[in-house]
Amino acid sequence: WGQCKPRCNPWQWDACAPIGSRAPKLASAIMSEKRRIGPWVERRCSEKWANCINSTCCHEVGSTCFAKDGEYATCLDSCNSSAIMEERGENWTCDALGPTSWGLATRGYPSLYCISLYMPQSYEGPLLKSVLKRGAGIFACDGFDVFANLPDELGTTQDGLKVRSKLIPKITVGVSQDGTAGNAKLFMAVWDKVIAGGRFRYYDWTIKVDPDAVLLPWRLRGHLASHVGKTLYVVNCDKYPMSPNFPMMYGALEIFSQAAMLTYAENSGRCGSELPWHPWGEDYYMTHCMDYIGVNRISDYGVLGDNVCVGSDCSDPGVASFHPFKTQDKWHRCWNAANGLPDNSLSDRTETS
Repeated sequence: WGQCKPRCNPWQWDACAPIGSRAPKLASAIMSEKRRIGPWVERRCSEKWANCINSTCCHEVGSTCFAKDGEYATCLDSCNSSAIMEERGENWTCDALGPTSWGLATRGYPSLYCISLYMPQSYEGPLLKSVLKRGAGIFACDGFDVFANLPDELGTTQDGLKVRSKLIPKITVGVSQDGTAGNAKLFMAVWDKVIAGGRFRYYDWTIKVDPDAVLLPWRLRGHLASHVGKTLYVVNCDKYPMSPNFPMMYGALEIFSQAAMLTYAENSGRCGSELPWHPWGEDYYMTHCMDYIGVNRISDYGVLGDNVCVGSDCSDPGVASFHPFKTQDKWHRCWNAANGLPDNSLSDRTETS
C-alpha cells in the first residue's frame, strides 16, 4: 500500500519510504531549495553516459536526462539538437525527460565525496576500520572511496556496503623540500584514479582527508554551502603569513569544488609536465597546480584545526575537522569531544543536514 502525499509523518506510517519522485509541479516549486535527497535516487537514477530512458533522472550534478528518441536518452549538461546534427549527424529530440540533478546529496546538502589514501599494514588500516565501524569521519559523507597500494577490506557500512580499497601503483615516497613526505607523484596517481572513476561528478565537493584527521561532514557543509557551483579550492592554513607560500592548503583536508575537479581533469597533464613538482609534497603540489590551471582559491581557516598548522581543539564547535590523531583512542576521543559525547563513548551518532 502506498499513497500520494505532500509529506509523510513516521509516527503515522511505519515506513514513510518514497517509492517515486515528486509530481513535476511540486518538484519545480522546491528546486531552489536544494536539500538532502532520498536514497532511492542513487539506486534508481542513471550514471553518466548510461541510457536514462527508463529512469529519467541522473546522478551527475547539473545534468538532465535528454532524449535522442523513444528508445535512448542520456545524462547531459545541455542538449542542442541542431549542434548534435552538425557535429555527429544524429537526430536528437533533446526533450528533457526529468529534472536537473543536484547530485547524490544522500546525507545532506551540499553533497560531499570524501576520499582517503592509507597504508593497510600501518596504523592507518586498523584506525580506518574502527572509524568505519562507527560510521564516522569520511564514512559519514554522501559518498566515499579509500585508496591503497594493496588489496584490503575495511569492513561493512551500516547500510551493508563492503568497503574495499581501490588499488593504486606502488610508488616510492622521498623527502620534500620542506622535510615532509615528497609524495606528489603518489597522490598524482590517486587523483588520476579519482578522475578515471568519475564519482566526483556526482557530488558538489571532493574532499581528500588524511586517515588521522577527524572529519565532521555536517559542519563542513556549513562552510561550503555558499560556494556551491563555483570553480575553487580552499586554503586552510596561514601559519607563516610573511611567507610567499602562505596561505596554503594543508593536506590533512583538501577541498575542491566539482567545477575545480573538472578543470583538474582537463588540465592535470599540464601540471605534471610544466611544474617542477618532483621535490614537492602533495599538498604543495595541488595548491600550485590549482593556481596554475586557473582555479580560484578562498581562505577558510575554520575547516581544519591542525596541530601541524596553528592548533587543534576538538571541542571548538566552529571547526569542521581536526588533525592529527593517529591512535584509535585519540581519534575517537576527539570525535566524542566534537560531538558532545562521553569521553569513552563508541556511539555511532552522525548528524545530517
